[in-house]
Amino acid sequence: MLQKYKNSVDGTNFSYNICIIGEKVVTLRSKWSDMNIREKIFGYILRRQPKRQVHFPRWENVRTIVILFESDLIEKNPTVRRLAERLSTEEADKNVTLLGYVDKKDILSPNLPQSRILGRKDFTIFGVPKANIREELMRHPYDLLIDLTQKDCLPLRYMATYLNADFKTGRHIREGIHDFMLDTPAQESQEFLFGQIIYYLKLIKSND
Repeated sequence: MLQKYKNSVDGTNFSYNICIIGEKVVTLRSKWSDMNIREKIFGYILRRQPKRQVHFPRWENVRTIVILFESDLIEKNPTVRRLAERLSTEEADKNVTLLGYVDKKDILSPNLPQSRILGRKDFTIFGVPKANIREELMRHPYDLLIDLTQKDCLPLRYMATYLNADFKTGRHIREGIHDFMLDTPAQESQEFLFGQIIYYLKLIKSND
């Protein structure tokens, strides 16, 4: 059955055709082009983001840090939690928040002030964070985003885009989101990427 829908993405209305068999979406077409509609929407939203005044931070002045990561399915994430604990211990003046995404509907982890994991229910059919999630990501300001995403993941790209961070760092996967990117091998661990980011943040600061 072919149905025509009207929807809104980030406040912009548009229409599209969708073919549904039972409850499963099998065909999706838009007036925009034959390119992947999710990528087209992401590119459109990214271009609409307000211009940010970016300055490389001095490490000693960084106080609030959000670590973005892809969660494991059981939501334990021992490596990321260990890195956050180590950073909080070694740098007592820094407040660290963990924000993850896991590709499943039901999230078991509690929503805590310093730790949260989002899932598929928090995003629309196009992969865009729902309005309440977008508002939450933009509401809390951070000095620094450390993105430990190791492979391309659309929900994590959106989260990195909407997070209200003065400076955004991460692995070089795609252009346009981060202010400082590292070319690290895809097979390297989250711990390696984290260590490299911290190393260069401190090194570049020391050369000011």
